[in-house]
Amino acid sequence: MRAIRCALPSTMKCRCALSSPPRAGNWARWCATRCRSTSRPIRPLAHTLSSSACTIIGPASARPRLPRRPRVPCTVRCCCPHWPLCAEPLPRHWSCASLFTAGLQCAWLMSGLLSPQLVRGMLRLWSSPQALAQHPLARSHMVAAVQAEQGCDAVAALRYLIERAIELAWPHDMAEWRGRRKRMLIEAHYLRGEPLKQVSEALHLNERSARRVLGEALDDLAAAINQLEQRALETPAALRVNLAPSLAQHPLLIGREELLAQIVDRLTQPAPVVALWGMPGIGKSALLTYAANHAQVIRQFPDGVLWADLGPAQATPAELLRNWSSALGASVLDLAALGDDVRMLSGWVQRALADRRMLIVLNDVDDIARARVLLLGGPACGYLIAARRVEVAVALAPVHHVAVPLFSPQQARALLTTLAPVLAEVGAEALEPILEWCGGLPLALVLVGRYLARVTHAQQPRRLRAVLDQLRDVRGRQTLFTGAEGAPLGELGRIVQAQIAQLAPSHARALYSLAALPPRPAEFDETTVLTMLAGDVSALDALVDAGLLTCAGGWYSLHPVVRDVMWADARAAEARQIGQARLLEIAQAVAEGKSRIADFAPHERALLLAAVNTVVEEGHAAVARALALRVAPILDACGRLHMADALLTLGGSSGAQDADAVRLKACHARILARLGRLDAAKAQAEQALALAEVNAPALLPLALAAQAQVRLSSGHVAGALEACARGLALDPPAPEVKLLLLRLRGSALVNLGRYTEGADVLRQALELARAHGLLEEQARLTYALAAMARQQRRYDEAEIVAEQCLHLAQQAEMSEQEVLALTLLGIVANERGQPARAATCFAQAEPPARRLGLPYLLIFLRHAQGVSAMRQQDWSRAEAALREALAHSMTAGWSGLAGNVSIELGECLLAMGQPAQAEAVCWEGLARAEAGGYADVAALLKYVLARAAYARGEMEAARRLAEAALAQVQRSGHYRAGEIAAWATATFG
Repeated sequence: MRAIRCALPSTMKCRCALSSPPRAGNWARWCATRCRSTSRPIRPLAHTLSSSACTIIGPASARPRLPRRPRVPCTVRCCCPHWPLCAEPLPRHWSCASLFTAGLQCAWLMSGLLSPQLVRGMLRLWSSPQALAQHPLARSHMVAAVQAEQGCDAVAALRYLIERAIELAWPHDMAEWRGRRKRMLIEAHYLRGEPLKQVSEALHLNERSARRVLGEALDDLAAAINQLEQRALETPAALRVNLAPSLAQHPLLIGREELLAQIVDRLTQPAPVVALWGMPGIGKSALLTYAANHAQVIRQFPDGVLWADLGPAQATPAELLRNWSSALGASVLDLAALGDDVRMLSGWVQRALADRRMLIVLNDVDDIARARVLLLGGPACGYLIAARRVEVAVALAPVHHVAVPLFSPQQARALLTTLAPVLAEVGAEALEPILEWCGGLPLALVLVGRYLARVTHAQQPRRLRAVLDQLRDVRGRQTLFTGAEGAPLGELGRIVQAQIAQLAPSHARALYSLAALPPRPAEFDETTVLTMLAGDVSALDALVDAGLLTCAGGWYSLHPVVRDVMWADARAAEARQIGQARLLEIAQAVAEGKSRIADFAPHERALLLAAVNTVVEEGHAAVARALALRVAPILDACGRLHMADALLTLGGSSGAQDADAVRLKACHARILARLGRLDAAKAQAEQALALAEVNAPALLPLALAAQAQVRLSSGHVAGALEACARGLALDPPAPEVKLLLLRLRGSALVNLGRYTEGADVLRQALELARAHGLLEEQARLTYALAAMARQQRRYDEAEIVAEQCLHLAQQAEMSEQEVLALTLLGIVANERGQPARAATCFAQAEPPARRLGLPYLLIFLRHAQGVSAMRQQDWSRAEAALREALAHSMTAGWSGLAGNVSIELGECLLAMGQPAQAEAVCWEGLARAEAGGYADVAALLKYVLARAAYARGEMEAARRLAEAALAQVQRSGHYRAGEIAAWATATFG
């Protein structure tokens, strides 16, 4: 046995043991013989081997015989790293002829060119995209260049490259039959997968000849591919590398211009390292893309951009380094020699970058060690990094680490209306809940904008309203997160879930327990948050560092998107229930000993609202009863009447007959009356009065106040006065109850036109409220005084008192009173001939009125807007607003409000020349006003009916109605008495 050692370069050594090797001097002749027998052009190989490329180890004795077909198998062991490039796997036992084929491969590798065998292996995988993507040629510089040029994947780029090589080797218009035959063989057998026998028959060749022509075709095709690679390397445009994503992936950059300029400025400084950090979806990738494609950055780094995504589901460092190596000019053979060895790949890339001026961009960095493997640039290179956690950004860029902020409300609105222009026509109040939910998060705004643009392309108002309602509703949004594949907000849910998945299990459970808290704009102090987390400080810090919990100035908040994603995850139900239990404990402790809204800090009010929602949704009747006694008055003051109704309904379901039951029912009656549910309110008031008479006589004034409120809302003004008188006669010990009775009595007197008496009662109540420091009652009483001054046309006094009411309402955070004060200021401005100021006041009142959703607020506002439009003689707008107000008031059963609106609507219809319609509206309103005891309202309706009768020529009926109206308004001293008298005198003499 003799051994033959291949003396190829160290990276291509192979050691072979032959059973009957030739002597050293005859090796070249043996190779030449095999060359002639295989009809392949391997003279270069014979020349290389004959010039002592391979030497014989051991004694060279007898002259070897060269059999025509070697039959004795020999064992070959090869350590050459290029053998994986072979089209066929190495057999365990080779014949001498097989060894020669291996030597042929080594010769191709030594030449630095692609071999026909490599091309044949690639063509055999043509119909298998997955296998084709793993082929070495798919990671070549040529394929990377095609990918960058056409924006396609590696498989499509490789196929395009082969088609170009085929066209280069055998053009379509070539005249030579032999070349056309080669092309037909390649396309039919490899690209279309037809059997060789079938193809050879079609070309009138026997199968042996077809194989020979096919071998020649593979040689030609390999040469054409090598020629294309040489062209690519020699092309000047290939010298600049740009692996950054296209700007088409991020078509908009709204609201980030200043931050982008700051990043570009830092990148143009010597040896820059800049890191951005922020919560998922905040727009870090978009900023990186725009910075990498910025003109100043391109001038600073003329050799190009290397980009790497380092997220959890992205490529490994070895794959990224192979991609960079290919982009930097590594050939297929270089990549094969480097393999997947990170150390060797890093060394190659570092040497390639030593003298280049390139920008290295690392996106979505989460592992510091993985990122440092890619920091391979030379002294002229720069680094731009994006991370979700601040510790990663600080570790990689100790000097220049920038927190990416959320959008401001103005920036968010601009982005949303740019993506969906139809929203520009939607009122600000309709968009406010959506903007609040997006919370300035760019990805949320982009996805919502695209969704709205898609469903509103046909400008169908119905679809727009449906989508806006869906986005305003928590459960509606959750369907957009967790719906079928391609859910509109699915991408947002996935990136938040991916960030949560990177937390430690205990920290993830802690985050899910915080889902019981309300999201931003609600903020909580550290004590509250730590109580929700059972004192786990490490969990709190981990959530803040991960960007899932925001901290500013010691106050913590949860982004609405993060909270919605957590609520949509059914796997975290247990952790949420634990959080809800802790929330209820905190809320009960906060509410202990407090009964006024001024007693609660803003974050405590947010806690109470969240606790009420939890209690109502979970049906905790016992907790609802305990909370309702303290929280219902606060909900009343905040204007959260629907929430108060739900809490009181649940808390009163126990069937108790004690003093607390009286308090609950009395409060519930007042809430229901203000919601317009008068029958239910009347039932609750009667039950409260009956229970108080039997079980809690001390609470009779409170029950009578509830009865007075219900009667006043129902239009039974005399009954309301009688209930107030009974309650005040009992001398209620609680100042809040006495104030309530006085305010209701004053309002009833004003409704009856007894302004002087009403003003005295209201001023007495206001002094009492000031003495006890009750801001809520002060706001309500000043509004009543301002409204009365306006009715008597004392506009200066009305404006001053209404401004005081607005200030008190804002100080006490009473949105309901704020709407009333703004609307009243608009009415006063309108009656003083200041339409611009009136419009401003109405516009300020609209958003809180819609947010509260209280019918009487909308009635009052629409009524005022209708009157304002009448003064500007915009009759169609006035009619629409007044009819909306009338519909709301009739639905709620408020006869007094309905009568007031009917007056203005009747006058509007008269001005439009429609006396018959005006009469129909006013007769219906008159019936309601007389049934409710609203004398002044009935008188004004008779005045409008008199004018309508006069317009129809019914003089006697007009005279009779005018006289009745004038008598009533003169008796009550109404401010329109002079107007009615002047009209009657001018008309009837």
